[in-house]
Amino acid sequence: MDKNKFHTLQKKASAQMSGTMTALITGLIVVVLATALAPEMFTNVAGLEGEEDVPTWVPTVLYLIIGAGLVFLIWRVFLK
Repeated sequence: MDKNKFHTLQKKASAQMSGTMTALITGLIVVVLATALAPEMFTNVAGLEGEEDVPTWVPTVLYLIIGAGLVFLIWRVFLK
């Protein structure tokens, strides 16, 4: 194999590996942040359940919105 072609292929593989590692590290950071913040968000919604002025359907809808938002956030990060 020609040395110049081999060197070009090495550079191309190195660039692809760098992009993959960046994506994995970014994904890991987002997952850690989501799991750290999720309990706080769900706890705040649970505090709404005992309030008199809040309709009964609001906490249920907020649980769904927060859960779906976290799932789609993590899904989007890993699909990039």
